[in-house]
Order: sequence, then C-alpha cells, then structure tokens
Amino acid sequence: MSDPNSSNPTGVAIAPLNPTAASFSMPSQNESTLANGAATPSPSSSGAADRPKDSKKSKPPRPDPTPRTTTEQNMAEAGAGVKLTGAELKRQKAAEKAARRAEKVAQKGSEAQAQNASSSSLKPPDSQQRRPSTTKRESDTGSTQHKRTLSSSGGKGLPLRPNQQQSQQQTSTATSEKLKHTESKRVSMFSHLYPKEKRASLASAGREIHPAVLSLGLQLRDYVICGGNARCVATLLAFKKVIQAYTTPPGVALSRHLLTHLNHQIAYLRNARPLSMSQGNSIRWLKNLISTQPVDATDSEAKKSLCLEIDRFIRERITLADEVIAREAGSRIDNGDVILTYAKSSVVEKTLIAAHRAGKDFRVIVVDSRPMFEGKNLARSLVRAGLKVQYSLLNALSEVVDQGTGIVTKCLLGASAMLGNGALQARAGSAVVAMMVKECNQNRSRNVPVIVLCETVKFTAKAALDSVIMNEVGDADALVEVHESNVLSSTAAAAVKKQDQNAKSGKKGATKDKDDEDEDKLGGSTKGLEGWKEQQGLYLLNLMYDVTPAEYLDAVVCELGSLPPMAVPVVNGVHGDDQALA
Repeated sequence: MSDPNSSNPTGVAIAPLNPTAASFSMPSQNESTLANGAATPSPSSSGAADRPKDSKKSKPPRPDPTPRTTTEQNMAEAGAGVKLTGAELKRQKAAEKAARRAEKVAQKGSEAQAQNASSSSLKPPDSQQRRPSTTKRESDTGSTQHKRTLSSSGGKGLPLRPNQQQSQQQTSTATSEKLKHTESKRVSMFSHLYPKEKRASLASAGREIHPAVLSLGLQLRDYVICGGNARCVATLLAFKKVIQAYTTPPGVALSRHLLTHLNHQIAYLRNARPLSMSQGNSIRWLKNLISTQPVDATDSEAKKSLCLEIDRFIRERITLADEVIAREAGSRIDNGDVILTYAKSSVVEKTLIAAHRAGKDFRVIVVDSRPMFEGKNLARSLVRAGLKVQYSLLNALSEVVDQGTGIVTKCLLGASAMLGNGALQARAGSAVVAMMVKECNQNRSRNVPVIVLCETVKFTAKAALDSVIMNEVGDADALVEVHESNVLSSTAAAAVKKQDQNAKSGKKGATKDKDDEDEDKLGGSTKGLEGWKEQQGLYLLNLMYDVTPAEYLDAVVCELGSLPPMAVPVVNGVHGDDQALA
C-alpha cells in the first residue's frame, strides 16, 4: 500500500507489487479525446481498486494552446486513435506546401505558354508603331485610369535588334571569308615574305610613337619616300626629333632607357615597310652610339652629342659619299657614249648630271618597268638638265641594247645593297638588264662594262644566291593596270589639243580611231587582271628586288674608290655592318 502522505510528482497512483491483484481498465471517451481532436491514451489504471479513496487524482496532460489545422486524413487518424509525432507533422506540412507551390508554378507556366502562342500568331509591329499595351480596358476594370504593367512578351527584344545582330554577324563572316580568300591567294613559295600582321596605320600606333615617326611610317607604307638613301636620311632625321623630345625617367640611365624607347619607333617603321639595308645599318650604328654614351653625362649633353653625330653621319656617309661617287663614275664617261640605266637611282642621277655639266656629250637610255615606273622621274630630271634622253620599257630591252645605231657603251646601275658574296641586290629587273648587256657583248665581241654605284652604308655581310630568301613583297594589286599610263612625249598632249579643236568646231567622233570603235562595240575597256582574286588558279607576285650574280658585274664604285665585286667583303669588314659602321 502506498503512503497517502507521500508526494507523488507524477500524480499517478503506484500499482502494488502483487501482479495477481492488478486490473486494467479501458480509457473513457472523455479522457482519450482532447478538444483539438488529437487522440491521447489515458494513464495507466492498474491497481485502481486497491487505491485509497483519499489519493490524489491523476492530472490530465495539458492541451496544446495553439490550434492545429489538419486534413481529412488527420481527422480520420485522430478518430482511429493514432498519434503523429512533431517531426511527422513538420514533414507533412512541408509536403503540403511543396504541393501547393508546384501547383502554382504549373499554372503560371501554362498561362505563359498560352500568352507566347497568342503573341507569336500576331504580326510584328512596324518600327514607327507603338508596342501593344497589356493594360486592361475600362470595361474590364471599371476604372477610368490605365496602369502600366510588365510586357507580356516575356522579356522579348525589339524586332529590329535581332536584324542588326544578324547583319553584324553576316558582315563579320564576310570579312573573315574575304581575309581567308586573300591569304589563300598568296604564293606559298614566298609565304615567309608576306607581312604577318596588318600594315602600320594611325589606329595601330601606340602612345609611345613619336609624331615624326608616325608620319614617316605612313609615307614609307604608301611609297611616298622611295630609294635607299632617301629612306635612310628620313629615318635618321625622325630619330633625331625623337631624341630631342626625349626625357630620361628618374632613376634610369639614358643609355638603357633610350634604346628601349627607340625600339618601339623601329618596330612601327618595320611594320609599315621592311627596313632597307641602309636603314638597318644606320639604326645599328645609332644604337651602338647610344650604348657608348658616358654615364656621368647629363641628358642635355648626351642628346646634343647624339644629334651632332647623326648630322655628321648623314653628311659624311651619304651626302659627301654621293659627291665622291659622282665624280669618280663621271670620269669614266667619254664623249659619244650611250649610257644605259634602269629605273631610278639618286647617285646615278647625280653622276649623269655632273658629267653633263663637265662638258661631256653623251646620250642616256632609261629603261623602266611596271608597276612603280621610277624611270619616268629620272628621265624628267635629266631632260630638265639638258641631257639627251631615250625612254623605253623593259620588254623592249633587247632592241635597245642590240640596235644598229647608237649601240650601248656603258651600263650604270644603282644598288639597294651589296651582299657579302659580291652579288647586287637592286630594283627588280636590274639582273635582266645586266645579263642582257653581257649577252650582247658575247655576240658582238665587244666589252660593255656594267658599273654599280653604291655607298658603303649599303654594304652587308649577308650573302644570297637567289631572290627568294632576302626580298620584299609589294602590293599585288599594283600590277593590275586600272588607268592608262602617262607618257613623256607630246603625243598625248597633241591628241588632247586636237580633240578640243574638233569639239569647238562641232565635229563629233573625229578623233576616234579603229581601236576605240572596236572597244566601244565590246562595251568598254576590258582589263585582263581585274578580279584576279576571284579567279581560281591565278596568283600575282610583286617582288621588289632581285639579285644579280657577281660575274655579271665589272666594278663597284663607292666613296672609297673603284673595286671589283668580290672585294666587297673586305670593305664591309672595315667600314660595313661587321663593325657596326664605326
């Protein structure tokens, strides 16, 4: 028996230890069912008959103060007397919430698909019309105001934007195909001579490029400045301006930082057009001069010294050297000579004019070729000086050299470089002229010397046996003749004058000849090379230089005197680029 005075914290009567006296009672409906419908088992009533009457009654569990909403399944489970734990209730609520969310998402997706289908069935509005409004009408809303809502197109862009993107893609595709087609028209044998990047331009110039170098690069790219001497002098003068505007940063030596600054200028010029031999030698000399500047010298003293040395180099190695060569080669010209020359060389021009001013009577034959026609400028200059000049193209060279009257007696050629093996690198066509002169000498048993006029600044230790390795590729489109070439004679001027007179007198078509009439019948002039890039199997190659072997040359006249071609390596080792032109 339990002590009635003892405290029972649970408020439940303790059953006796005798198992035979224990009895069980079913819970009543009021005790098992709570107000919220949750089923709870009644406390154990074993041994209730043996309890004393004054024992404390069992306290029912405290109901949940927060009412809970349940589904029909929960109500059924509650009626069946099954209890759900807190974790099970949480999982059940989460599943119900997820189901409601999925239902809303599916409903929205179906509505969006219906709207997209209805909008795609409509025609796109014009660019000048307003976009369709998605606001409700007054009859639908019952109000007189319209509210702006989001576009029903689902973030769809304007109809013009896709067209612009497509046009840009088509343009980029056409450009890439054009570049590929242009690269495919390159001659594979000379692929190493083609530029690997786009030619220099204003847009490609960096901030470190001096304006003088920028202007020079554009002139070199467009062949405004041609000739080895002119390019060398222009380069040195541009670098002189760069040095004058240069300021050494603090903590850096001028001899080191100035070389780095010049390398950017040189790279821009090289991108505009490959450097000539005289340009390369003069740049090498200038770098050697900068690197040997004294460390204790101030910036003003060093810059002044460099500018004076540049002026001295131009005066001694180019200007005075040309005067010495002109005097030496002019002494070889006799009265009654017929001098043959090709294209244009500044030192050859000075030699011929100096010999003419010395009172010698001779005649000059200028042979020229496409596409640059440099011989025209030489012929004009000689005509202005009072010389007797005959102008001819390269395809008539055999008739000019082997003609019955006025046989060629001497041949003077300019040079772009004198190579270490005694070969001559000059304008493309010089080798044909030299070989043709020697061929005529063998047929007629006469000696016509081929004399090369070249400054030592163009000497190099490099050797070449052909025109493939060391050369420059010009613009292939320059070989396409798009207009008639200007002629030196007065025939064209007379034809124009006659045409003007006929126009004034009222005669029409009087100046047309048979060829013009045939051309008009065919529908205009036809150029065979126009559109050559679209023709399969057709390639154009515009090489700027060729190499003449030493056996076709008789003498090389430089500022040091006359010497055989095979003696060029000796002079080059003393005054050439082997000693950095020191």
